[in-house]
Amino acid sequence: MPIRPRNASIGAALSLSGTVLGGLLIGALVGVRWDCNPKAAAIGLFLGIVVGFYNLAKAMWIQR
Repeated sequence: MPIRPRNASIGAALSLSGTVLGGLLIGALVGVRWDCNPKAAAIGLFLGIVVGFYNLAKAMWIQR
């Protein structure tokens, strides 16, 4: 059973933090696999931040 946040701000915060941490984790795993760990982790972190803020902006736009 999925966890449903009580309000939109908690959901947005969880989504943002999840995408940032997910991007960092995927970048670190790719970096370990292809032996380019710092670069891949930084790229994954940057992509996670971009996707997270995009989703946050999209959720706020729909709320209004």
